[in-house]
Amino acid sequence: MSQVNREFTDLHERFKELSSPMEPQPTGTEPKLQDLEGIKAVLFDFYGTLFLSGVGDIGIDDGKSDAGLMREALTGAGISIKDPKAGKQSLKYYQDVVDVEMDKLRKAGMDTPEPDIRKIWGNVLNLLEKEGLIEGPVSDELQDRISVEFEARMNPVWPVPGAVGTLKTFKERGFQMGIISNSQFYTPIVLEALSGANMETLGFDPSLLHWSFEERMKKPDTRFYELFLEKAANVDKDLKPENMLYAGNDMLKDIWPANKLGMKTALFAGDKRSLKWRKDDERCAGLEPDIIFTEFIQLEDILIIPAL
Repeated sequence: MSQVNREFTDLHERFKELSSPMEPQPTGTEPKLQDLEGIKAVLFDFYGTLFLSGVGDIGIDDGKSDAGLMREALTGAGISIKDPKAGKQSLKYYQDVVDVEMDKLRKAGMDTPEPDIRKIWGNVLNLLEKEGLIEGPVSDELQDRISVEFEARMNPVWPVPGAVGTLKTFKERGFQMGIISNSQFYTPIVLEALSGANMETLGFDPSLLHWSFEERMKKPDTRFYELFLEKAANVDKDLKPENMLYAGNDMLKDIWPANKLGMKTALFAGDKRSLKWRKDDERCAGLEPDIIFTEFIQLEDILIIPAL
């Protein structure tokens, strides 16, 4: 007997159902703007930059959970709970499985490992089923659904006001666009679901979408950014770091590695939840972004349209 009590296969629709509008929390930061010439590609972080984030980053990094949230996620995914201890035990299993997977990736040579959340949840559900706490079997589809149910509850997100309009403006102006993000498989899904447009309509080049869960490593590892630059060179041999502007909300995860590799940088300082100055980290000592912006329209005003 399946544990799926109701059907929903469109994860886009599920994110819409679980999401509510959010507003930025002002930071009091003054913008620092200047005209930038020679920019061919504009690249973005996702959590905390293009999208407001309840925890300021992707949930697997900064999110906090409890037994009640776990139980809600299990029920939301259509899983039949056979024992009231399932919520509390799933929290323990989740934490243990994440630690094990992170350790495996470190031993494989990843300094900043990023496990695939679907594998995490697959292991958690199998343990719960083995203990008789939920009804099985566990399928790939169920792993996807529980991942979405969990993330949407732990880390609510919503598009930053003006971000979608700016993306479309940059597309019209001929800029290449990409994303470099600590992410999971559901990141592009929630982007499309809540922006109301697909990646192509928003102007993103599929070859310039760089997701941490696919690379098994994440920011601020400079190797993660180097792999992106290798992708970019294959897209356009003339696309070099000095022709790129990277926008993010975190001085360590975003600005430091991008700056180190020669990109121009823009710090999004428009939301208190996500703005990270990292002043206590020596890598950020004396580091200044080229641009500090608090609203996306400010980016539209400082980028000189690339010559055709």
